Amino acid sequence: MTLATRRQLLAGVASVALTGSRGPAVVSHAQAVAPPDPGAEITITINDTRVGSGDRTARVPVTLSAPTNRTIVVEYTTQDGAGTYGALPGKDPGGAHFIVARGQLIFQPGEQAKLIEVELLRELKAGQSIILQIADFGYPLRNKYINKIGRIGQGETSSISLSSTSPGDSASVQLRSLPAGGSVVFSDNLLGSDFATDSGFHSDGRPCWQSRLVRGRRQDGNKELGYYADPALNPEATVWGVDPSNGRRFIQAEYLEAGLSDGNGGKLSLGWQNDVPFSYSAAIVTSRTLFNRIALGSYVEFEVKLARVVGSWPALWLLPTNDTWPPEIDVLEAFISSSSHAADVVTSSVHWRGAEGHRSYGAEVPLNQFETDADIFSRFNRFGCYVGERQIVYYFNDRPYCAMPNLAGAGPWYMLMDVAVGGLVAQPSDPAAFPARMYIANVKVTQFA
Repeated sequence: MTLATRRQLLAGVASVALTGSRGPAVVSHAQAVAPPDPGAEITITINDTRVGSGDRTARVPVTLSAPTNRTIVVEYTTQDGAGTYGALPGKDPGGAHFIVARGQLIFQPGEQAKLIEVELLRELKAGQSIILQIADFGYPLRNKYINKIGRIGQGETSSISLSSTSPGDSASVQLRSLPAGGSVVFSDNLLGSDFATDSGFHSDGRPCWQSRLVRGRRQDGNKELGYYADPALNPEATVWGVDPSNGRRFIQAEYLEAGLSDGNGGKLSLGWQNDVPFSYSAAIVTSRTLFNRIALGSYVEFEVKLARVVGSWPALWLLPTNDTWPPEIDVLEAFISSSSHAADVVTSSVHWRGAEGHRSYGAEVPLNQFETDADIFSRFNRFGCYVGERQIVYYFNDRPYCAMPNLAGAGPWYMLMDVAVGGLVAQPSDPAAFPARMYIANVKVTQFA
């Protein structure tokens, strides 16, 4: 039986549903990697809050039903309520009752509670209220989004115990720092002129990067619009190159108005739309034949720069060498469905096979909470993951920002880097915005005992 590929299944994935105080100031690493319960459904609650006549800050608790075993990110926003309206930060408040508060809460493994603070400009009267809404933040594989409402109103002040950390402080849990030492077992800047081939081998039998997925060059099941091309097979496509302005390897997805040749005088067509030719190429390189020994205790790092092109879907990920799916470890995915896609937002996730089939946990994370002015488009950054026995930790420029329980297993794994088109992202809005490039400065694997 032919196994479904990664992106054929992602669109229909089931995942843990979130529904819409303060946790411990610091949670030890041992607590943070408590044995996961993948069958448990975590819910989230936002409580109504009362403020007294002298209060100028409302503190609203947001609580998980249990300490999480993974990173969960939600966003919040204040809205006008009964007889109230808000002023934007830095603007003339006029007669506003509060300063509009927007942002994200990051629950790291071991955390259960956060506080949102809302600045009040005047006393709330009886019957007046401010609305605070909680929603999922971005992760596109959920099949159920939360939309919880809390209200801030006048009354006897709520009894809330504050910890020593600031509201929404994601550093209240210490994720695992990168281990010291270790041995670099693989490193490549991909600058060789023949760095990748269709087979994953040079003509003399030496392994190299492979320019396709193990089961082919298309992902029709997920309705992707890009064909994973190779310049030796598809000379009309510029799948990769070296940019003379920076000396870096790039792979890219392109718009090809004339389509891609099937090698027999015809055009390659989408499998899910009859006689509609591919008008986009996609690009992928994998280390399946070159390096496939990523295991427990491995730290995998990609140094890359992405392009903000609507309809593109760049990713850095790991697959097992036995060619089964799931599991899968996604170090980075950028679902660029809008030109407003934030320059600091990436998604990291883990996929595994549970009793009910394919499952996943993932979080879309605002990186500027971990590095000021983080930007995945204007500069090179290092994205990595440490594959631990109980926990997978994700890093941005050496800083841990996200963690998932290791339900994917021990491996061994190999690496994939790709720029897809369509699928889980919106269709391209402007073909002229292409190519969508991923620049690659280096790929490295370090093994720790």
